[in-house]
Amino acid sequence: MCWHEMLTNYRMKLFEDWDTTLKVPSLFLLMMSMAFIRDQRLMFLLPSIAAILFTTSGIKLSLLLSRFRAPVLFLLFVSVFLILFSEGETLFRIGPFALKSRGVTLALNTSVRVLCIITVGIVMVNTTPLAGLSGKLQKMRIPKILVDIGILTGRYIMVIGEDFRKMRASRKLRGYVPGKSISQRFRVIVPTAATLLLRGFQQSEMVFNAMHMRGYGNTVSSTAVSDQPERPSRFNMIMFFSTLAMSAVLIVLEVSLEAG
Repeated sequence: MCWHEMLTNYRMKLFEDWDTTLKVPSLFLLMMSMAFIRDQRLMFLLPSIAAILFTTSGIKLSLLLSRFRAPVLFLLFVSVFLILFSEGETLFRIGPFALKSRGVTLALNTSVRVLCIITVGIVMVNTTPLAGLSGKLQKMRIPKILVDIGILTGRYIMVIGEDFRKMRASRKLRGYVPGKSISQRFRVIVPTAATLLLRGFQQSEMVFNAMHMRGYGNTVSSTAVSDQPERPSRFNMIMFFSTLAMSAVLIVLEVSLEAG
């Protein structure tokens, strides 16, 4: 194993060892503070914070870019709308469309803010092991039913994505070539989506029946002595307060600049 792989595994382990009960609320608060930023003078801080978290997390760049595909398409649509239909000074005109300065600023600020928030969310999700996640979230006083729904929903999104990749690969092996017209593509997309939804529904029903057979949902009285709450380690507290400090700095700077 080369030194680069060893460094990547160490950084990934660094975030995985961070206690979920401290990591989830602190990173969620950081995402909320990023969404709170409006002043364009602070926009350079958001990519810096997101880059630090991404670099130290050990997540592969290819994984991050693959998660950016859908948000980037949405942001392109929103950016075009903001640039063309916002008020402000006209930078230049293309036929009936005018490129507005305020629209460019809003589009850049929105794109930077959204992509940085998504980056922090990807770091949080991909460095949190599923093993024991339900118990950790319940310790945060989150209702058990909401925890189970969230975990199962995330799991089946990945399952449906994997089924879609398999169906696409099988179509290519059978010599399928997508048509150029929208109608030809639509005739393929609709049956594929229907098949994926039906298969997902069947799998979810099978999983629910299996969970029910194993006693899921039955209230069982327990007389076991409650364990003492675990005391967070120094490492967990350092990571927790470092993330809170970044959130506090962003909020304080934004409030002070607005007041000034």
